[in-house]
Amino acid sequence: MGVGVGCLSRLAAGENPVRLPLMVGAGRADITAPLEVGILMSSGRELWEPFQAVRLPLYARAVVIQRGDRKVAIVALDLIGLAGEAVGGMKRFRERVVAAADGAVAADDVVLASSHTHSSPESIALTDLKESEPFQRWAGRLAEQIGAAIQTAAGDLRACRLAVSEQTAPGMNVNRRVRTERGIRSAWGELSTERVIGPEGPNDETIRVAAFLDKSDQPIAILVNATAHPVLEMCLPEMSPDYPGEMAIALEKRYPSAMALFLQGACGNINPPKMERCPENARAYGQKLAGFVEAAMGGLEPMNDGGLDLAWKWIQLPLRPVKDTPAATPLTARVGALRIGGAAFVFLPGEPFLEIAVGIREKSPLKFTAVVGYSDDYIGYIPTDRAFDHGGYEVSTGLWSRLDRGSAAIVCNAAVELTRLALPE
Repeated sequence: MGVGVGCLSRLAAGENPVRLPLMVGAGRADITAPLEVGILMSSGRELWEPFQAVRLPLYARAVVIQRGDRKVAIVALDLIGLAGEAVGGMKRFRERVVAAADGAVAADDVVLASSHTHSSPESIALTDLKESEPFQRWAGRLAEQIGAAIQTAAGDLRACRLAVSEQTAPGMNVNRRVRTERGIRSAWGELSTERVIGPEGPNDETIRVAAFLDKSDQPIAILVNATAHPVLEMCLPEMSPDYPGEMAIALEKRYPSAMALFLQGACGNINPPKMERCPENARAYGQKLAGFVEAAMGGLEPMNDGGLDLAWKWIQLPLRPVKDTPAATPLTARVGALRIGGAAFVFLPGEPFLEIAVGIREKSPLKFTAVVGYSDDYIGYIPTDRAFDHGGYEVSTGLWSRLDRGSAAIVCNAAVELTRLALPE
């Protein structure tokens, strides 16, 4: 029995027999890239460099959830993101994933969510790396490896129920956009010569944990939704999943029966509080986060078994001109929402600002609503209109920031609409 697992038995109190309405399985596949499939060194200068070594392998961790005839898969990827431009289009990529999974799940029932680790291959189409032969070969294998993880999960389904918890994790992140008398500065930048007004927007020190528990109340999969850029190994020459990978390693040691999936929050403007870049800091942060998850596991509350559904909504977002070219037609992207009984998981593309997640949770009819960024297609930053007023890196025009004012509201409204859809009984 892993450390802290015994406390889960409290869930069974007063429930005889315990209902297990879901069938759940977990699987994992190594997606580590060859060293020549390099790291992003500068988005502004469109620079990448080959890796020199692998510090820790990268993984695709998959969970397949089934209730009746409905079946969905969530895949947590140790990647900076996935851009359609880099992998031959997201629709085609998902179809290749499903083919590799031998059709275990339908293509539209697969969620691909990246942790946004900056020490993984540059797979978000900000440089010319995507055009290289090594990258193209790796992207082809990537679809196969993700499919293998889903197939493993689908082949090991066990009766489960869902339990959720929220836990405050003080000191784990900051809003990195700091207003000064001279404009927006990054939280880790030099502020000593300028009068600091304060953070531009909110912070979120809450982590949201969802565990699928078997008949013995042991976790099969633990989903962790926390919010902070994984940049503790950014621009270092060794491939690594950064703190999300370290968190997963720590949790899987504490809960040997479980697979830990990190689902990144809306961290477009949220960073760890300190930016000293080294493996030791990534490890320490990940282990500290795992400690907060363990505390949350002690307060799990079972969800009702009201149903299972995953829905997507296509939206159109206004664009700004990039590289002196006129703005194209509006960018088309998808927003998704998975509802499991009384819990919701909202999946947003690109790098959403935290304010979007706050707005979704405020309007969601479900108390437990986890908002996950970096899902499906990478479309760059999704800033607030206030950010456009104040300026700064996240709204400076480039391949990493193409959207125009009004985008945040469109994304938020679409997500809220999905959370309000009635589930079939």
